[in-house]
Amino acid sequence: MSTKNKWFIGAGIVLGLLVLFALPFAWQTLFQAQGFGMMGGYPMHDGLGFLPMRSGLGFGMSFMWLIPLALLTLIGLSIAALIKYLRTPSA
Repeated sequence: MSTKNKWFIGAGIVLGLLVLFALPFAWQTLFQAQGFGMMGGYPMHDGLGFLPMRSGLGFGMSFMWLIPLALLTLIGLSIAALIKYLRTPSA
């Protein structure tokens, strides 16, 4: 397989992942929720909505930001590995 085709496949995979990531946001924008959701409607926990630290889910919820950070790091490292693999001359 030529290097050009590998670049097209890699770009297609990245573009596909970006589209899959954006679809829920686009769906939510086009078709807004009806009725009462978790953040709206009847007040939960003194009218503050869903706050994990106040609802007793514990200290672990404060580390939820590590999941998207790890995912972004994994995506960045995989793109760097793909570029390194595609730039090495085949023997």
